[in-house]
Amino acid sequence: MNSKVKKDMTRKSSKNTLFTQGSDERKEGSITQRRTAAAGGNSGRIQDGGKDREDKSMKKDANKQSGSSPTSPTETSKRAKKPAHPEDNQPWFVVDKEGLRKTLSRKGKAFAIYELLQNGYDEASTKLEVTLTEPKNGKSTLVCIDDAPGGYVDLSNAHTMFGESKKKADVHKRGRFNVGEKYVLALCDAATVTSKTGRIIFKKDGTRSHDNVKTKTGTEFRGELPLTQEEYNDMVRKVKLVIPPVTTIFNGVEIPKRKILHEFSVSLPTEVPDKNDILRSRKQSTKVRLYEVPKDKANLYEMGMPVVSIDCKWSVDIQQKVPLNIERDNVTPSYLKAVFGAIVNEKGDDISDEDAAAAWITTAMESDKLKPEALHKVFTKRFGEGAVLYDRDDIGSNKEAVAVGRTVVPRGALTPVMRKNLMKAGVKKAGEEFSTDIEAPNGVIPDNQLTKPQLRYKQFIEELAPLVLEKSKLKKVVFANDPDSDVLGCTNWSPRDYIFTVNVAHHDVGNWERNYDLFIHELAHFYVRRNDHLFEDFYHATTRIGARLAQVALKHPELFPTSVKRAIAA
Repeated sequence: MNSKVKKDMTRKSSKNTLFTQGSDERKEGSITQRRTAAAGGNSGRIQDGGKDREDKSMKKDANKQSGSSPTSPTETSKRAKKPAHPEDNQPWFVVDKEGLRKTLSRKGKAFAIYELLQNGYDEASTKLEVTLTEPKNGKSTLVCIDDAPGGYVDLSNAHTMFGESKKKADVHKRGRFNVGEKYVLALCDAATVTSKTGRIIFKKDGTRSHDNVKTKTGTEFRGELPLTQEEYNDMVRKVKLVIPPVTTIFNGVEIPKRKILHEFSVSLPTEVPDKNDILRSRKQSTKVRLYEVPKDKANLYEMGMPVVSIDCKWSVDIQQKVPLNIERDNVTPSYLKAVFGAIVNEKGDDISDEDAAAAWITTAMESDKLKPEALHKVFTKRFGEGAVLYDRDDIGSNKEAVAVGRTVVPRGALTPVMRKNLMKAGVKKAGEEFSTDIEAPNGVIPDNQLTKPQLRYKQFIEELAPLVLEKSKLKKVVFANDPDSDVLGCTNWSPRDYIFTVNVAHHDVGNWERNYDLFIHELAHFYVRRNDHLFEDFYHATTRIGARLAQVALKHPELFPTSVKRAIAA
């Protein structure tokens, strides 16, 4: 055991011994005092080692009464000398720069250029120049120079995360979180930010310093960036996606400005600070610009800066703050739905049949802001003229629609929201145009007003129906004259019986070929208990009833008109 440890242990032991002795001495003093008091003495102090000290017996008694205990001078000294914990008096949060770098690198490093460019654009620069050297030994130099008149007014913003941003309240500026430069710095091993107010030097050892080197105008960012050749190629490719509002040079070549194909105004969500300076979503009118899609996929832009790749016929540039996640690389599905809906409202005539089948049109069709006429256009282009929605409440109507060449859009081809929006816009279900849920014609003719041909056909039905469908009960035969009804005849049934109705407005009872046809047709509907003409069992029912009718004609020719009886006799 070394002497230092021994010394510390001796000191500790001495303290403990002293405390114990002090306790004993207090006890002895109390006893002595009580004895003295009992003897009539008046001693309030006792001698200890040649030193006077106060007798604490009365204080000890008072402490007992109050429920507290005395604290020795030695114990107070021990508390005062207790060393501070390493975590005491530290900031609430510490950002691990290396951890932040790894997190940011997952989405690629092109955003570093985007952040620097948008800072320059937001500060009213008229020209920006960016240089990115090819990596050598895994290192590249990134330089961005702008000519913003004010430069970097407060250099502390370069290293203060989430400080209040002066851009937050302006929907026509891209900044809001005040983290962009910090994200860029997190990717660098070393960097400098030089402006009209001075220079900050971010050193490799993780510290920073300031000096008085200044620019005449604007700001220069210079950083040493760890970079692979693959990352470099990706950054070079992605920087060309920017739609520059002012002259922007990259590696000595100007990024070309793009031709606006179409521009329109629409109200879209943006971010506006409330009275507590917290950003809230608010709708505000803005310009939307459509551009031709380059070789890559279409992109959604925020005032020229790429946000996220999208499935769309055009690249879309929103001319106000877009509600973004904190990484500035995505938007919510509801926002995208609103944007696509606005485009379809504006450009529905320019959407081809092929375009109408795209996923982004599906998204647009779910927008509650899509105009009915625009929705009709894309629905027709997608499914064809006269297409109807599948009707599960009238199965037969779907087959009836198909039979006349209409497209019946199955439920699985549409989301529930799309289907709801389409019905609101007036797109019909199959049952609304080809209903097999037939209502009996109005304008019933009393029996005493029936003509002789009508009475003869009525008699025929009453006599033949029970013979053809032996187990079914015909309740009655009704004649009606209803020009507004499309039906020639119908059967209405219950579990026990049925009613046969003939609409003389459309059926000529003097034509017996038509009479036999209607007779077989309507009894077949009752036989299968369905109005579906394309139902396979309905087809079998008509052939079965036709065969049965032929048998009855041979057996009971007297029940048929004279022409039939003559034909049988011949």
